[in-house]
This record gives sequence, structure tokens and C-alpha cells, in this order.
Amino acid sequence: MEILIALTLLGAAFYVGWNIGANDAANCIGTTVGARVLPFRTAALIMAVFVILGGTLQGHHVMKTVGKGIVITDAAVYETHNGEPAPEEHTAYFPDNRLPDRAIFVALLSAGLFVTVATFSSVPVSTSQAIVGGVAGTGLGIVGIQASYFKTAVLMKIFGAWIISPVLALLLAFLVYTLLGLIFRRARALFWSKFLRIGVIASSAYVSYSLGANDVGNAIGPLLNKYPTHAIPLAILGGVAMATGALTFGRRVTETVGHSITPLDYTGALAAQSSAAFGVHIFSMLGIPVSTSQAVVGAVIGVGLTKGARAVSGRKVATIVTGWVVTPLCAAIFAAGVYRVLEVLIFKGG
Repeated sequence: MEILIALTLLGAAFYVGWNIGANDAANCIGTTVGARVLPFRTAALIMAVFVILGGTLQGHHVMKTVGKGIVITDAAVYETHNGEPAPEEHTAYFPDNRLPDRAIFVALLSAGLFVTVATFSSVPVSTSQAIVGGVAGTGLGIVGIQASYFKTAVLMKIFGAWIISPVLALLLAFLVYTLLGLIFRRARALFWSKFLRIGVIASSAYVSYSLGANDVGNAIGPLLNKYPTHAIPLAILGGVAMATGALTFGRRVTETVGHSITPLDYTGALAAQSSAAFGVHIFSMLGIPVSTSQAVVGAVIGVGLTKGARAVSGRKVATIVTGWVVTPLCAAIFAAGVYRVLEVLIFKGG
């Protein structure tokens, strides 16, 4: 029975990782493909390699936050956090001082489903928001509206980062693109073109590494509750799942980021990717799950604004931002509802 549970949870985690790769491939290679630096398949293979590296080498920071930093499952942590002993029902909520297996499954399933819908709609949504919403939603399904069971300071930090990340990427991309434009005027066109091509490919690899460092934790973080000593193998699993998603279904959203927001040249692709990668990498080191989608879209908008507001598709940006708001909210509500239904129909009713 335990093997079946483990395989089910690992399968759910792989599904989430596959979704992240399929949706977030655009964040890593959308501008590279959009600027016609590399064909999709070649760019996706580069992404696959560096996503696995990022998740394996530095994915543990965000894994800890997603796995143990949102819902308080440990009685000792509850007492430290709230200054009082955990209530009697704590043992019923969290028998082993961790999220129940069904809660992990529901959180992963909820996040995966909403990202799947977005991917097939060609909308780059935030997988970070989806999994945070899923974990928070299962927490609500378990304990109800009891703030003492949630690390509200961590949640506020995460919410703040979701706002800061795209704005930071936008400003950085605007500045980098402007600076590169000034340098370009003084450089030979042939040399500059070769430099930019190499720079775009390198920045694509950097975005992929940052994606692995940040988003592997979103796919695998909930499992860290159950398998706290298997962080590295889990990170590798998450990286492989994300790489698989990028190679199989990453083309749809890549077209949206690479072509639909604003036209990109080599300079724009380099500015957007390097700025987004830098911002996401910073938050990854802080253990904060941020949206690579938001960072890249913010950076692409920043590049577009250097040519004037009319160069940016307002309708497309509005659609993307709506997805950012709806995804975590729906994932949380869905996870809370599904968990409650499972409790009543299966675990209590059966």
C-alpha cells in the first residue's frame, strides 16, 4: 500500500513538473525563438539541460518554503510560532506532524489542472502561484479559516514578491535594452550581431537554470513533507518532469511570449531574458517561490516600452495578468473543496 501511495504522489508531482515545463518553456526560450535565434526544438533541449541543473543544485531553497513554510503542520513549530501549545485537534489534522498524503495529492492535482488549462489556452500563468494556492487551499480544507495554522508572514512575503518580481524585471529590461542600444551605436554591426546571438542563447540557459532553481520547488515541495531526506532525488525528478513538459507541449505558450506581446529583436531578447533570470535567481536564493512567467512577461513589456506604449499589446497583457490573478485563487478554492469532499465521501463516509 505504501508503495502505491508513493507512486501516486510521485506521479502527481511529475504531472505538476510536466505542466511547469510546458507552460514555462516560454519563459526560458520564448524570446529566443521569437527573435529567431534558435529553432524551438534546439532551444527546448538547452532549456531541459539547465532546468535539471538548476533544480538539482539550488532547488532546495524553494522546496523548503513550499513544503513546510506555508501550513504549520508540526506541533512544536505551532507552539513557537503562536506562543502557545498546539490545540488537541492538531493531532487529528496532522497525525505525523506533516501534511496528510491526500492533502499532498490534492495540492499537486489542483495546481496541475489549472496550469494544464492555461497551457492549452496558450496563456503563460504563474505555476508558483498555482502550487502556493493549492497548498494553502488544502490547508484551508484541513483546518478551516484558522490563521494560527498558516505562516502569514511567509505568505505576505510571497505575495509581495509576486508584485515586485515583474516590476523589477520590467525596470531592469528597460535599462538593459537602453544601455545595449547605446553600445550598439558604437560597435561594428557584424561583431555586435554575433555577440548578441551568443548572449541570447546564454541568457536563455540562465533563465532555464533560474526556472529550475525556483520552480522545481513548486513541483516537488509538497512531497518534502513526506520524504524530507530525499531532497536531491526529488529535485532531479522535478527537473526531468519540467524538461519533458517543455519538449512535448512547450511550443504553444512559447509563441505567445515570443511574438504576441511585442516584437523582439536580438537586443530585446537578450535584455528580457537576462533581466528576468537575474530577478528570479535572487528570489530563488531567498527561498521565495516567484513566477518566472511574471518576470519574463514583465521584462518583455519593459523592452516594448522603450519603443513607446503602443508597441505593447495591451489586450494580450490584460489576458495574461487576469490569468495571474485567477490561477492561485481558483487553485486554492478547488483544493479546499476537493479535500473536504474526499474527507466526507471517502475517509469519513466510507
